[in-house]
Amino acid sequence: MSHESPQVDDARPGTLFLVGDVFAEFAHHEGVFTVSQLARQIRNGGFPDGAGEVRVSVGQGVSLFDVQFVRDTLARRGLSDLVVIDDQALHTRAGREIAHKHRPENVLISQPRPVGGDWYEADLLVDGDNEVMTDHVTGQHMQGMLATEAGRQMFIAVAEQYYLPPEAVGSSYFVIDSFATRYRNFLFPLPAVVRCHVLAHRTPHRTRMTFHCELSVSQGGSETAGMEVRFTAFDTQVSHAKETKAAQRSLQDGVALAAAAAAAEAAAPVRTEVRTS
Repeated sequence: MSHESPQVDDARPGTLFLVGDVFAEFAHHEGVFTVSQLARQIRNGGFPDGAGEVRVSVGQGVSLFDVQFVRDTLARRGLSDLVVIDDQALHTRAGREIAHKHRPENVLISQPRPVGGDWYEADLLVDGDNEVMTDHVTGQHMQGMLATEAGRQMFIAVAEQYYLPPEAVGSSYFVIDSFATRYRNFLFPLPAVVRCHVLAHRTPHRTRMTFHCELSVSQGGSETAGMEVRFTAFDTQVSHAKETKAAQRSLQDGVALAAAAAAAEAAAPVRTEVRTS
């Protein structure tokens, strides 16, 4: 993907990073703290350790609840004016209607923002309690499925927010026709950006709209994962009818297969084991 907008995911010089406790392995690096580590250093008088304002950039695995905990800890020591916590992205998490998720911790992106033409960007926002995180955290990097799921949420949110007619927003059913992913680099629990380029979209019928998009997840100016997807947004009633018919056919096929297997088993000759002494 050739398009590059100004890097909003690059840290300012001297910035410290705050990550969720689940990423304690990554916090072994200098300039990176988990929420619990930073709160402990503040209470013990070890942070901040120099004069002047300190800027803390929020990475992955941190919630607004975590940020408030750190701010409260700073306030009790009279340090609020010395530490700036950049948590702006956390306040722009995409809503249920466009992300198609019921629980906020499972939403991986901010509200998509247009950056020119058919290009859109969103911040990657991985909650420590995200469904993909709950049973798979190894090493210092985040698993690739987080990038894939962020891309999936991104193209749905972009379609909902910028392309579907108002009456279809929140009431459309998305069906993926193809979804190819290529992983290029490790994705670490630092700020990252999800990009979407809508290559083509059309409305072959009033009940559906088709899309062809390219997506990427970038960190520090480098692409960590790229995706290409083709999908269709259907009117919910039409999609429900199609899905019901498909489910009925699948059930009928399953019953027929089970019956054939039972008939074959019944027709098979009975084997009698003969023992000789």
